[in-house]
Amino acid sequence: MLLNKRLLLVLDQQDDISLALERCHLIASRLQSAVTIVWLGDDQVKAEQAMAELMTDGVAVDLRYSTRHKLLKQLAGLLSQQSFGLLIKSCDPRESGFMTSMDGHILRDLPCPVLLVKGDQLWQDGVVMAAVNALTHDPHQLQLNDDVLMVAAQIAVVTESALTTAVACPSAMMGADPVLQSENLIQAKAQEALAAQLSRLALTVQASAVGEGPVEYWIPEAAKQLKARLVVIGTRARGGLKGALIGNTAERILSRLDCDILVLRVGLSDEVVPLIK
Repeated sequence: MLLNKRLLLVLDQQDDISLALERCHLIASRLQSAVTIVWLGDDQVKAEQAMAELMTDGVAVDLRYSTRHKLLKQLAGLLSQQSFGLLIKSCDPRESGFMTSMDGHILRDLPCPVLLVKGDQLWQDGVVMAAVNALTHDPHQLQLNDDVLMVAAQIAVVTESALTTAVACPSAMMGADPVLQSENLIQAKAQEALAAQLSRLALTVQASAVGEGPVEYWIPEAAKQLKARLVVIGTRARGGLKGALIGNTAERILSRLDCDILVLRVGLSDEVVPLIK
């Protein structure tokens, strides 16, 4: 059971650590989950202050030190040695240009759900948005849709938030199916597919934002329209040359979102849902 699993919190002393620390504190204190802090830097005073803040509610905490250069290898080692239910980290504000960002490497390389904290609003009484690919026929992507919807729904219940969904549709010019050479037809088909999936999972949403455009543009726009405080999205964690050239959907969305983002891989809702129930 994930109730007994640890949280992995990455804090960089060069950044504002308050948001990620606050999210971790709320989750850990609610679940009484132990926390492992990986501190980037050598400021022991600040690191121990962060550790003490988490321990105020009786949360068990241990502290490790690392550098940006060694972080990925150290995180991979920790994940291979212990069971962590969630990795929590502030979204990296640094521009990476053509290089993959640290957050991008974490999303591609680490087998763990990742919460990247970006917004300053708490999730309680807010809006949780699940971003899914409703028009897919790929069985792995369909499972990922289920995972995203189930996790978003559970978080919405726990935080007394509104559950919403968003779907980015391809433009009519890009549609391979001749039946879908109309923007209205494409979006209607996406709405129909989304409704069927929600019905199968016995979920009810307050609103759905279905629109045309690349995922990395439409999902952030939908999050703004719906005033989402958390976006839940899946990733297939594309690696290798293809990943280096075009990245993953979750990576491309990061810089355009103003709220927190929870990124899942296929099958990981089996782990995250027990954590948040």
